[in-house]
Amino acid sequence: MRLVDLTTRQLLLLTGKGGTGKTSVASALGRLGALSGRRTIIVEVDAQHSALSEVFGIALKHDPTPLAPNLWGANITFGPALIDWLDQTVQAARVVKLILANQMVQTFLEVTPGAREIVVLSKVVALCEQFDQVVVDMPASGHAIGMFKVPATAERLMRTGPIHDRAEEIIAALRAESTAVALVALPEEMVMNETVELYGRLKELGLGLHLPFVFLNRCAAPTMTDDEHILLHRLSECVGPDEPADELLLAGRWDAELERATSESLGRLHGEIGVGVVPFPRLGALGGFASGPDKVVEQMTAALRRRLTVEAQREVVP
Repeated sequence: MRLVDLTTRQLLLLTGKGGTGKTSVASALGRLGALSGRRTIIVEVDAQHSALSEVFGIALKHDPTPLAPNLWGANITFGPALIDWLDQTVQAARVVKLILANQMVQTFLEVTPGAREIVVLSKVVALCEQFDQVVVDMPASGHAIGMFKVPATAERLMRTGPIHDRAEEIIAALRAESTAVALVALPEEMVMNETVELYGRLKELGLGLHLPFVFLNRCAAPTMTDDEHILLHRLSECVGPDEPADELLLAGRWDAELERATSESLGRLHGEIGVGVVPFPRLGALGGFASGPDKVVEQMTAALRRRLTVEAQREVVP
């Protein structure tokens, strides 16, 4: 599958092991959508500490906040999302006010299994009516699996009523061709193990989710020849830890290890789950670029645009 087939879908949901760079990838996809002329919103889900706010330098709330031309951001939290859900479901302002004023009802809703997930996902789906593209920075792997499970469980347990109807709407949106779930990973053994497992668990949910791509962060392209690898190994055996050259050799060994890990990770992603892979090189200070979350996102956006350009050029070549 081409990257353009992912980036033009209306609802993009990103998850993966914590610390893999989900927020940066979501931000880059959001910027890409906005630059392509689509009204785009990047959404965090129930985030206690907004990582998107750090990227864009703007405090995000539940309601869409302008970030750039054609680009908005939001942090969907349970309380405000519940008000929106009640407004849509009850459609009687007086009754909604009575529900919100009743502390017992509020407590019941907060502790009811699945209520938070249904309410938050309902808001995500509703945003698709306002925006051309909705990019969602989902929670990490385990929590995301739990969120995806809830609508089907609610649909099965609630035979009728507003929760059943809303669960059906969410499931339909998740299954739609205009929706895709992408995973974010790193070329590290533990992360790769969890990514492969996560892919399998998402498939086992039976929701018919479209999982076309894995974004692989902090990759290293092979630059060292076999002879250079041999030389690096021999020099490492000769040079002591306190000698000045040891720091250079340490950097070389680190590069060599990252190249090996990248190659193995790409092989596992293609061989074990068979999806497209979008690799990102090391960005920010460690990659030799300007650092900071905003700069990393700019660099990721530029990398995505280059890949889309290459895809377009391949299509016109006879």
